[in-house]
Amino acid sequence: MPVGMAVVDRELRFVEVSETLAALNGRPREAHLGRHMDEVMNPHSSLGDTSRRVRRVLETGEPLDGVEIIHREPGGGVERTRVFRASYHPVRRDGVVIAACLYVEDLTERRRVEAQRDAGAARERAVREQALRETQEAVRARDEFLSVAAHELRTPLTSMRLHLQLLLRQVTGAQPELGQELAPRGQVLERQLSRLGSLVNTLLDVSRVAAGKLSLEPRELDLVQVVRQMVDAFSEEFARAGCELSVHVSGTLPGQWDPLRVEQVLVNLLSNAAKYGAGRPVEVSLVGEGTMAVLAVKDHGIGISEDGMARLFGKFERAVSERHYGGLGLGLYITRQIVEAMGGSITVRSAQGQGSTFILRLPTQPRAATSQGASVNRAR
Repeated sequence: MPVGMAVVDRELRFVEVSETLAALNGRPREAHLGRHMDEVMNPHSSLGDTSRRVRRVLETGEPLDGVEIIHREPGGGVERTRVFRASYHPVRRDGVVIAACLYVEDLTERRRVEAQRDAGAARERAVREQALRETQEAVRARDEFLSVAAHELRTPLTSMRLHLQLLLRQVTGAQPELGQELAPRGQVLERQLSRLGSLVNTLLDVSRVAAGKLSLEPRELDLVQVVRQMVDAFSEEFARAGCELSVHVSGTLPGQWDPLRVEQVLVNLLSNAAKYGAGRPVEVSLVGEGTMAVLAVKDHGIGISEDGMARLFGKFERAVSERHYGGLGLGLYITRQIVEAMGGSITVRSAQGQGSTFILRLPTQPRAATSQGASVNRAR
């Protein structure tokens, strides 16, 4: 909308008035010219007590800018609110204030659009917040279910494994030939029970991480010895996968770490290397860099896409097709939580079709917040 303008002399008489400002005052332009403001200004118009502000400018010679005027117009039983922005500037001749110039801009439509935009943004924000609350509740319910399910499964799995071992011993003792015949099947059952047990432990770790109760029990370890033991334990798996394994470790690398958690991390990294690097060489190296132990596990397998890299360490995330590779997508998620709980970091270098290198950096001494047998409560 055009800006309304008027010029008022020192006697508060209108010298010039635009049609726009006259319309805002609710009177013809001609009715203003030469007349005193108090005679012409409509007390019920949108211009309100404009004369008071003009007097101030004439007396002080100081401008008033950006004065907001809110005018409520009754009509048809519904009150209409209009918003204006006014500025008052002195007019000087030879340094003397001889008049005041008034500018008025109608902001009603602009404020209406802004209010609609703000209301729309508020609605969108409310929808997003509600969606976030629902998502968080769904995640909480899922984590609670996983925790309960894992705890409920743990006891019968342990019982099944013990009874299977007892049954095989009894059969072998009573009927050696039958025992020999059943032994391979028993081994298959034991492997499957171990697999289920590992799955249960993984689910329990997920619930512990979600609750900020991932426990660490650091003690003095030689990481070189641990790595050698784990590589030896995986030698058959690498052989079955057709992976030529090379290990670059030497001497000793002492430090304070939780042995079970370190082994858990190594199991994830080594099993992934055998799975996704099948038929290709795998290299494991360990060096000390100051107060840090740096472990690298490198395969020459399928690699990871750029999109997969972005979500690699997420919960229930898979960087490869589930049709060709099994798993829940929890191994690297838990690995990262363990490593970060120990004050370390894990990164990956990879490209699709060019293999992957996982680099683990662990401090040789536990961070101050972690004490023997303490839980690591992490803000999430």
